[in-house]
Amino acid sequence: MNMTGDFDRGMTAGWSRLSATQQLTARGVAILFVCIVLAGVLGAARRTEQDAPMIFSGAMSLATLNFGDGKKAVAEVTDDLAEFEGRRARKLLEYSARFDVDVELAALIYDIALQERIDPEVGFRVVYAESRFNPRAISSAGAFGLAQVMPKTARIFDPDLAAEDLFDSEINLRIGFRYLRAMMDKYAGDLSLALLAYNRGPTRLQTLIDGGLDPRNGYASAVLEGYRPPSRVGAGANER
Repeated sequence: MNMTGDFDRGMTAGWSRLSATQQLTARGVAILFVCIVLAGVLGAARRTEQDAPMIFSGAMSLATLNFGDGKKAVAEVTDDLAEFEGRRARKLLEYSARFDVDVELAALIYDIALQERIDPEVGFRVVYAESRFNPRAISSAGAFGLAQVMPKTARIFDPDLAAEDLFDSEINLRIGFRYLRAMMDKYAGDLSLALLAYNRGPTRLQTLIDGGLDPRNGYASAVLEGYRPPSRVGAGANER
């Protein structure tokens, strides 16, 4: 039994059940806790310097150096986390308004996309194209949920997964985005080919390519219409 995997899945599922506001509050408490712990450690270092001056003698003692650098590090980390959370909150409100979804669902899509190394903008576009954000959607081909994941595809990542499990938004998005990431890796970061493989299946796509046929069916171009990839995600989003 994979106790670590079960624990991780349990923690992820528990986190996803929190509202966006509760998640932001939890992150704030975590940041405060880290700062308190670091302040305690740094204060102990300064007290140690005072109690043992011979050990820390010299032009600049090690404890003083660590204390000064530590204060700067705490400030930098806190600022970075605050900036990240502020940017995340703004993006969630933007996506929520633009795609007409609640903030909790926007947070789920945004966070899982980042965890699976997918640009959140692409994640939202894929979910819109696949299900119009309906977690109970079922296609005529038998694909389920928000990202329209086929049960046989899901079992590549979790052999014990039942089809009904794909109605769980967190499970569905994680498998869907992980599969899209796998297709991006397969096609060397070419997002258009990855989307075609996601939509048509990699075997069908490769058959068309090997046969000298045009694999484009309008799916990738529809998803990527007007899309400008951020530099950190990489190129390969050519319209197809």
